[in-house]
Amino acid sequence: MSVRIVSKILLFACLLLVSCGKHTDYRIAVDCVQPLEVTRFDKGLLQYVQLTDTVQKQSFIEASGEFWYLYNRRLLGLDDAPYFDEGLARFMGDSIVSSLYADVQACYADMSAESESLAQLVARYKVLFPHKPTPVVQCHISGLGRSIVTLDSLISISLDCYMGEDYAPYKQRYHTYELPLHTRRRIVADVAEVLLRNAVPRPQGATLLDAMVYEGRIAYLMSGLIDDNTAEAVMGYSPLQAAWCRDYEAKIWAAIVEQSHLFATDNITIRKYIQPSPFTATLTQDSPGRVGRWVGWRIVEAYAKRQVLTPQQIVNDTLPATDVLRQSGYMGK
Repeated sequence: MSVRIVSKILLFACLLLVSCGKHTDYRIAVDCVQPLEVTRFDKGLLQYVQLTDTVQKQSFIEASGEFWYLYNRRLLGLDDAPYFDEGLARFMGDSIVSSLYADVQACYADMSAESESLAQLVARYKVLFPHKPTPVVQCHISGLGRSIVTLDSLISISLDCYMGEDYAPYKQRYHTYELPLHTRRRIVADVAEVLLRNAVPRPQGATLLDAMVYEGRIAYLMSGLIDDNTAEAVMGYSPLQAAWCRDYEAKIWAAIVEQSHLFATDNITIRKYIQPSPFTATLTQDSPGRVGRWVGWRIVEAYAKRQVLTPQQIVNDTLPATDVLRQSGYMGK
């Protein structure tokens, strides 16, 4: 066999492996990406508790806008003055919170890579939603609360929720299957998902298929917003979990249909397919969680490809889930 033929075979094998590992590249093209500054509310709050000048304190409060009240009243549960500063000082002085702050400041001393990726994300988001306000991104520390908080066009990232799956405090806070979702590489994907869930209305229908197609729209659009459009990035899967879904795709679909779950309306069944979990209980313990979301992505992907639809058209599409499935031609592969 000649060297040229061998080279062609190896090239074909490499392309095949790449195509098996990624969905089609639907990343949205942008003409211009504006620099994005990630505001560090967490650092500002550290400085705030050390200030004695009331004018400087008030300046920070005003610069923080409505998030100041959301953070302190709703996230921390602090009362108004005259005891507010004392309550905030106690929170910041707590040994666990102090440790979180120290670890976050060390880990996230430089966020230039995240800023660049988030700038790309925001530029693509504006292509999809030109009439919506441009998202503003900042960071805070929640004490291992919600990973991302939104307020109007503000997206605030709780950095203490993205310290890596081996971060010791997580062992008492998260289940083992949740740990991979709390790594630094999840930040951009999580911001994209939150933006899309705030922008794309949920369906009126109440069946599993309705939920799957909605989740599929979110996943499909995420694959257009973020740089990495693999199942690992979009779904939060490990390479083995993504491979399992690809290998057993036909059997997954057959199981959903044979168990008459496609048009199920009970929340228990729907949650088993859609909500994060160690595995999908209606399948096998070898399956990853949220398989219904992954199948929904495959349906929407097939629908967009077969009907030659752009991501912008998917955003504005109002077809019922049953019609999306029918027009997708999806049959479990």
